[in-house]
Amino acid sequence: MSASQTTTTLDEWGSRLFNIGAPPAPKAGAAGTRRRATAHAGTGGRLGTPEARAQFVRQKLQQMVRRAPQVMVKIAKAPKGMRGISNNLSYISRDGKLDIEDQDGQVIQGKAAVADLKAEWQNGGVPIPQQSTKRDAFHLILSMPARTDPLAVHRAARALAAREFSSSQYAMVLHTFETDPDPNPSRHPHVHLTVKTAGLDGIRLNPRKHDIQRWREGFAEALRGQGIDATTTSRLHRTTHERWTIRRRVDPITKAKQIDRRLRATPVPPVQREVMQNYERVMKALAGSAHGEDRQLAADLVGYFTGRSRVGEKEKGRDQERE
Repeated sequence: MSASQTTTTLDEWGSRLFNIGAPPAPKAGAAGTRRRATAHAGTGGRLGTPEARAQFVRQKLQQMVRRAPQVMVKIAKAPKGMRGISNNLSYISRDGKLDIEDQDGQVIQGKAAVADLKAEWQNGGVPIPQQSTKRDAFHLILSMPARTDPLAVHRAARALAAREFSSSQYAMVLHTFETDPDPNPSRHPHVHLTVKTAGLDGIRLNPRKHDIQRWREGFAEALRGQGIDATTTSRLHRTTHERWTIRRRVDPITKAKQIDRRLRATPVPPVQREVMQNYERVMKALAGSAHGEDRQLAADLVGYFTGRSRVGEKEKGRDQERE
């Protein structure tokens, strides 16, 4: 298979696997004030060509076979009204015991300083009523497995917030097992990021599924910039290998060893079946590539899907301990 054919196949089927491409255009609100999504997946708009998308697919597959740690970015319950935001800021700062960092890089320390921050949020920019039925803020949690450097997690979260919420007021707090005063602290270093919905530019945040995925990709990219291996494979992709039956056989004409990949006879949900078929096409393209790195990646994927990857037993045990 020529290099251009490999690129075309990876672009077509790999992009479907990892949902690469421009996010759907947002629907205009009553006053056209809904915030538009930025470039896909925190990649800075670097996926504008088939070659760039094919390389991105290779990167995602390589992270998968080496079992790179999974980032977690989720939206917790959205605070409504100033009462909800006040409770949220008290919670993430552990009532002033943990430092809050705002959008200007200022550090808020202590209960009195947190009270001042609450007053600033209520009266600054777009005022927030004490009680409301609207989502006046979004509470994000950005987390990594245990043993990840907490300072790297904090710096990556700071970089993501500065890029995604540059026109908003936000507050972020790092929680670690050692510093969190909670009686049962999490062993996973994580950052709580609360963002005011109404931006300083008058535009309201209204995140959708593709926005959350972009934040996940951006957080992973920022972590890799800190020297931390991180990826964003969905649970659907991580459990797909349980549905494969892999057989090795020798072609009677070419005498070459071939791999026969078949779906198991057990019922498979339609979405998962589609994901597996996309993987099949991508693996076939890599196996037929003129580049040895692609062919090795195809072999590594076979090992991953059959549970016989090249990851050592020691590292496997370490990964299990992180969960």
